Amino acid sequence: MYYLATVLPMMVCLVWTAVFLLDYRKNDPARRMLAVFGIASTLLYACHYLHFNQLDNTFSDSLYFLCNLSVYPIYNLYVRRLTRPGWKLTPRALLWFLPAMLVFLWSISGLSAKYGGPKTGFVVQLLFPLVSVAASVDALLQLIRFRRLAGDFYSGAEESRLDPIFVLIGIQLFTTVASFVINFVGRKAFEGSDSLIIPSLFFAILLFGIFYIGNSTDVLAEEMNHEPKPLPQADNQHGFSEEQQKQLMEKIEWQIRDRQLFRTKGLTIAELAEAVGSNRSYVSYCINTFTGSSFSEYINKARVNYVLELMAGDEQLTLTEIADRAGFTERTSFYRAFKKVVGESPSTYIARK
Repeated sequence: MYYLATVLPMMVCLVWTAVFLLDYRKNDPARRMLAVFGIASTLLYACHYLHFNQLDNTFSDSLYFLCNLSVYPIYNLYVRRLTRPGWKLTPRALLWFLPAMLVFLWSISGLSAKYGGPKTGFVVQLLFPLVSVAASVDALLQLIRFRRLAGDFYSGAEESRLDPIFVLIGIQLFTTVASFVINFVGRKAFEGSDSLIIPSLFFAILLFGIFYIGNSTDVLAEEMNHEPKPLPQADNQHGFSEEQQKQLMEKIEWQIRDRQLFRTKGLTIAELAEAVGSNRSYVSYCINTFTGSSFSEYINKARVNYVLELMAGDEQLTLTEIADRAGFTERTSFYRAFKKVVGESPSTYIARK
């Protein structure tokens, strides 16, 4: 049991890293950054393996310090790649790795032992909470921001296509808290004890979840980066007059109400902007201003109103057929939108009527 505990997280990271590296050239920038995260995680847990099996040395300890302070900053860069279209690595982003590099150089040089400075392990215990929490909070804010922006781009922002964002947020929270606790307890508490299997299994599951989601998630931010040409009458939102706003909103309402564009499955704000000959920034601004709703809320309300019309009609349709006609791609998103607009579930509404 003890040996399995020492090797399990390392093997999970190693297998997934191999998966990403085999298709490295074909992968998008986010998956490539996840491959880097996999390499750092594999090396980190390899150092764990050496330590818990009493095979470690000065170099493996130094490498452990380096990876321990680097994995969260690398994960932060992965989230940026995932949620920010066209984002490129900058010198400022590399500052996340300054503590890891300084500690690594301090450890590998042996200056601490030579001049009687503080033990490197103690320094890492102090730095790790600061680095991991800062990188994690920043990553969480990026994921939450992206989830909010998705509501202004996708008509089905609650559909399963965006579910991985929720899962990543949850995993990020669990991993940060768990890492903080384990780092505080220290590795010595688990040396030679079968209790090591508890944190080992826990982190193996979390890491598997991160890699699995990263491998199966589309880079939605790249789609959100597509922007049609702006309106010729205005160079920016501040030059977008009230008259232009009203005219654009009339076009939007005509496309939604009369042409029933909301019935288009997977409708995006870019497609609506193209239909009205405008810019999605202006379309989003008009919808928010005139309706007080995001794009997804606006479209889903139109879909639910159409559903209510179908329910009041003479046709004998199932809920699945009704949701499909209204433009919903999934039953769960239909139920959520209906309850949000009407205040009760479709089945309860039908029974009451």
